[in-house]
Amino acid sequence: MSNNEVCAVVVTYNRKDLVEKCICGILAQKNSNCDIIVIDNGSTDGTEILFKEKFNIDNLRYFNMGENLGCAAGTSRGIKEAVIAGYKYIWVMDDDVLPHEDTLYELLKADKELHGEWGILSSAAYWTDGSICESNRQKKTLFKFMKDEDYNKRYVRVCMVSLASMFIKAKVVKKVGLPLSEYFIYTEDYEFCSRVGKIFPIYVVPASKVTHAMKINRKANLVKDTPDRLYRYKHLYRNDVHCYRKLGIMGHLYLALKFVYTFIMVLLKEKGHKKEKIDTLITGYSEGFKFNPSVEKLDSIIISFRQT
Repeated sequence: MSNNEVCAVVVTYNRKDLVEKCICGILAQKNSNCDIIVIDNGSTDGTEILFKEKFNIDNLRYFNMGENLGCAAGTSRGIKEAVIAGYKYIWVMDDDVLPHEDTLYELLKADKELHGEWGILSSAAYWTDGSICESNRQKKTLFKFMKDEDYNKRYVRVCMVSLASMFIKAKVVKKVGLPLSEYFIYTEDYEFCSRVGKIFPIYVVPASKVTHAMKINRKANLVKDTPDRLYRYKHLYRNDVHCYRKLGIMGHLYLALKFVYTFIMVLLKEKGHKKEKIDTLITGYSEGFKFNPSVEKLDSIIISFRQT
């Protein structure tokens, strides 16, 4: 590994073509450099061969987890490796995120302009047609997302951001702990932000842009999604309940309103799989009130030497 202060962390699973474009985008950054850690959740599509042959380079480390432990566990492992290796900044993104050539430069520029007074910086994520990527629209409050016009501002203070392009200080991770591996998928980013935001400000940097190559530009939607993906929503609602119930009265109000709204939408709009989707919603919420994963802290770990 080199002496770069920044390490990009990318988690991937069976999306060889997309992760290849993601890594190429990271390597093509202008006026800034970073090392890369890739966490592979046991891909079976030739991803490991890709990294052994095309990306066998000095500033990239590849870890194969051997099985699909979920995005949350992969992200937590990648951040942990970066912190232990001694990096100052950790740049986290999904494997279908395509950084623009100045994405990292704008994040580092924001660091200087904000005099280092931040805990997380977030890029603006656009879909493939140039519109804002709805699943990555950052939250200004528990009930209020950023509007399109907010992305014309220099900075926007927010409370929750996604993993599309999350820029984190290592010292923040040491302070609040890692993202929760047990979440598996969904909400691990929001829950991590909820801990960071109690101590450090979180900002969106609209000048830092990425393209998120999702198949459909929409948030996770139980009503519109297909039955084969219902297992994902059990994780979503379980994790949401665990995340938001820790935020007091406003968090419980958010959960109640979301439950009622989703329940009504399923009753009104779902035709063929109404019972399965309502069961998924109720099961997820029920499990969430019993779900109590522990935060892994790094303050007891002796930070190793960086390899030069």
